[in-house]
Amino acid sequence: MRRHPGPVRSLAVSLPVSPVAAYLVVLVWASLPFVPAEPMLVAAGSWSATGGLSVLAVVAAAAAGSLVSDLVKYAIGRLAGPALLQRLRNRPAGARAVTWIEHRVRRIGPAVIIPSYFVPVGVVVSTLLCGALRLPLRAVVVASAAGAALWAAVFVLLGYAGGVVSGHPLAGIAIGLPAAFLLGALIARRTTARADAGRVEDAGSFCRRDRSTAPSSAVCSDQLLDADDDRRRQVYLCVHGRSGRCTRAA
Repeated sequence: MRRHPGPVRSLAVSLPVSPVAAYLVVLVWASLPFVPAEPMLVAAGSWSATGGLSVLAVVAAAAAGSLVSDLVKYAIGRLAGPALLQRLRNRPAGARAVTWIEHRVRRIGPAVIIPSYFVPVGVVVSTLLCGALRLPLRAVVVASAAGAALWAAVFVLLGYAGGVVSGHPLAGIAIGLPAAFLLGALIARRTTARADAGRVEDAGSFCRRDRSTAPSSAVCSDQLLDADDDRRRQVYLCVHGRSGRCTRAA
């Protein structure tokens, strides 16, 4: 009895580039700062489901590229973090992300990068803020590597699931992308609610300022980010809640 060619053989013919080239595309695309990579991960995951690519290699390439991107943003944060964060605050999604990150960085430090991968604009804010506050590079690398691996696995597997269900890479992308956008919308909605609640809580607990001035986590954070290098230790203690007062930088 003659067997019909399966989806693996079909994909091997239709894959537009070699597997090595595909892995490099994923690596380079994920390493670009400020460029969304989720559609690329979903597409690569769908191709993986039908046999043209290794799902583990795709996840590894995406995670490695994202780690590079995070380190670039961390370096940018050390140089121009306050100005960039202020620009992000001028956009609704950016303002929510800044509030969400500031509320948590005082408790868990660089580890905030891990959950921020699943918050719209979150990983941008968290890595810039870690750089601006001169948080330890080693801790940033560890947190970023963990977050990048988790993030890459989630979105690649969404595409992979679409490819398995449909049996065709393009149909898998058509299934995986709406699922990814739905996941992003649900996370954004949850983040908005958390950010609104966190903004109220942060007003009294993030950093205590002079009673003559209304407390504000955003203003206090700006003052910290403007601090000179010789006051970074004070900044670090403050964002971790170990200092009871933030004073305006000279």
